Formats: sequence, C-alpha cells, structure tokens
Amino acid sequence: MLEFDYDDSENEEQDRRDLDETLKRFRESVRSGNWQNGSPTPDSLESIVQFCLETNKFDDALTFAKMWVEKAPYAGDAWHKLGMAFGSLNRWIDALDAYDRALSLDPVDTEIMVNRGIALEQMDRLEEAISVVEEVLATDPSNLDALFTKALILQKRGRYDEAIRIFVFLTRQSGYERDSLFESAICHESLEQYSEAIAAYDQLIDMNAYDQNAWFNRGVISGKKGAYREAVRCYDMATVIDNNFVNAWFNMGNAYAHLGRSREAIEAYQQAHRSDPTDIPVIHNLASSLEESGDFKGAIEMFTKALAMDTSHAQSFYGRGTCYDALELHAEALADYEAALALEPEYADLWYAKADVLFNLRRVEESLEAYRRALDLQPDDAECWYDYASTQLEAGNMLEALLGFNHCTRLLPHWAEAYFATAKTLCAAGQPAAAVPFLRRTFELDSTKWEEFSSDFPLIAGSLGMEFLLHALNDPESKEKP
Repeated sequence: MLEFDYDDSENEEQDRRDLDETLKRFRESVRSGNWQNGSPTPDSLESIVQFCLETNKFDDALTFAKMWVEKAPYAGDAWHKLGMAFGSLNRWIDALDAYDRALSLDPVDTEIMVNRGIALEQMDRLEEAISVVEEVLATDPSNLDALFTKALILQKRGRYDEAIRIFVFLTRQSGYERDSLFESAICHESLEQYSEAIAAYDQLIDMNAYDQNAWFNRGVISGKKGAYREAVRCYDMATVIDNNFVNAWFNMGNAYAHLGRSREAIEAYQQAHRSDPTDIPVIHNLASSLEESGDFKGAIEMFTKALAMDTSHAQSFYGRGTCYDALELHAEALADYEAALALEPEYADLWYAKADVLFNLRRVEESLEAYRRALDLQPDDAECWYDYASTQLEAGNMLEALLGFNHCTRLLPHWAEAYFATAKTLCAAGQPAAAVPFLRRTFELDSTKWEEFSSDFPLIAGSLGMEFLLHALNDPESKEKP
C-alpha cells in the first residue's frame, strides 16, 4: 500500500490568496459604499481582520474591526481585535477602551488582559500595567507575553538588572529570542555595560547577519565607547543592507567627524540627505561639516535649506552666521546671530559671537555689552574674558582691561598670551615696572614670545621704556612674578 505525506502548504497558500482577493473586494466595497453580495458576515469579518493583522495591513484591520464590532457588539473577540488594530497604529487610548469592552464581555481572557497591560505600558501608566501583568502571572506563571511585558515595565522603571534576568530567560524561549536580546542590550546600555550590550548585538547578528538594526545599535554602542572606527564599520554594514537607512548614514557622518575625516563625514551626510531630503538634523550636520572643511558658501546654502524648513532652528542661524563671519560678511552674520538669540537668549556662545562681529563692525560699546552678557552666562570662559579685555583696551579703558586679563590668568594660569596682554596694557598705561613680572612669566611659559615682544613693545613703551624693560628682564636680581 502506498503512503503519502500530507503537505498542507499549498492549501495555506491558496487560503492566503483567497483572503487577499476577499480583502480587495472588501476595500472596493468600502470605497464605493456598495456591497454587491450583501454586507459581510461577522465570520467573514473575523477572518479578514485576522488576515490583516497577520500581514501588517493595520489600516485595513482597523476598518474591518470597526465593522465587526458593529455587526457583533457582544463578541469579546471583535473588541479584542479592534484593540489590537488600534494598538498596531499606536492609538493606545482607543486600544485601551476596546480592551476594556472586550474584558467586560470576557473578564477571564488572559490574552486580552496582557494586551491591556501592554497598552497601559505604552501609555506609561506603569503602576496599572504591572498590576495587570502580575494578575495574569499569578494565575498563569508560564504566560510568556505577560513575562515579556513585565520586563519592559521594569526596564522603563529603571530596574534594569531585574529586567535583564527576565529577558535572558526569554532568549531561550521560542519566538522571543530576538526581541529579548534587543531589550537586554538596551538595558545593558542603560547601565553603561557596553561590552555586554555589544555581546547581545553580536548574538543577534549571528542569528541574522542581515539585521541592519543590530548592526546600527552595535555602532551606537561602539561610538559611546569612543571606538569610532568600529562604529563606522557597523554603520557601513547597516547601510549595505539598507542603502536608505538615514540614521545609519547620519551616525556614520558623526563618527567620521569625531575621527577628523571631514570628507568622509560630508559624503555620509550627503547620502543621508539623499535618502531623506527633509531631515533637518542631517542638513544641519552636513552644513557644519562643509563649514569645517572651509566650504563656507556650500555650508551657507545648506544652513539656509534647513532654515527654510524650520525657521526656529537656532543652531542653523548660528552656523550660517559663523560662515558669513568667516567670509567677512559681518552685517549678515550679525542678523543671523540676532535671529538665533531671539530663539535662545541664554546661549552664551551666541552672545560671544555677536560681540566679536560687533567689534568687527566697529560698534565697540555694543560689543562690550554683548561680551558682558556672554560672561554673565559663562563666567569661566577665559577666551571671552580675553576678547572683552582687549576690546576694553581698544576703547581706552585701561583698568577694565587689566581686570579682564586678570580673570584670564586666574582661569588659565599657564596661558602665556594673557600675561603678555597684561604687560602690554601696563606699558600702555605708563607702568613698565609693573609689566616686568608679567613679561617674565610670559617668557617662562612661551619663549617664542620674545620675537613679538621685540616688535610690539617699542611702539607701546617707547625707547626709554623699552630700555628699562630690557634691563629689568636681564637683571638676575629681579625675579618677582605676578
């Protein structure tokens, strides 16, 4: 007697084709409002909703789940599937309402309870969510969906070690391996256990070498460790798998920028921009890289494109302003700095940039006011104090200049330029003797300043003052320091 192995794969494929055809007819009937063979039965709606959920046709699932509950308002499964359709579209409030209706009709269905817990977790109503999940686990300790949801809740509450223990258990359960590995990696990352996170992503890549998200996340962790070359390798793999992976191209550009490889950074940002021309952070970083490479006109074009999409993007106003400044288009730079400050008035670097450009426009008093605003916000910025003091010196305010340079030497006691500028100011004020210890300290820190001293100080101190300074500096008996 001949025996045959039964293979129902062909039947399953036929069923899928039949359901697909039914879905097309249902869609057309909804669009036209004309059901040629009468309105669908609850059973046919149940089949089509299940098919839509399984094939990720969530808009269709929602349309027909709504019809199903209208046809069978007392069917708990109809309300349950409606909740799942809402949840698949991230409409969690509506999903929760549907699950509540389903539970009112079938209060002991653990699958509905778990999905209700998931909705609460997604809405960050964590106390209610954990209560629901624990209730399920009390009656059904082997409910893996409930256990996975509990781990997600623990993760959100910052209880990463507890969440990891559950995720590790679930990695050994069929159907939960991939998601549990991903979530455990995220927990390890939150604990700054980067080696463990990378090990988890390596397991995911071993499971599927073409998992672009695993490669991408591995790159993120490598970047956090400062291993930018390894990060580039990971992002490169992610983009080989998916050439339009915008975030991978973007992060690759950032990694190249950290490595000082501006050309490669620009190319990565350009690819990200081609993949999504509307992504403003991509455009901004591309513009910043063009600026760093010296292509100020190209950078201005990209900053302008970002601002055309978002007029409130202060960083792009700032970036474009610095490009205008580099091209000595000071009026245009000032306009951009002021636009940025209107959006972020407490940004010290912007006030500093505005002060510099006002000085270049010879608007000295306004420049001093802008420096003061910058220093009020960031009083430990030695370079800003230096420029403020230099501007005070330009305005003839010797005492204010000396006070400013004193802040510099206090903040950066090994910065030769600050001592040198103090000595210049004292000589300009007719006090060459007071300048000597500052000059001596300058030359101790930077012996190359002798050349600048020889060229600049005769004009400041005069011939007699210069003679005094040279004698004092060469006098072994005078070793006083500022």
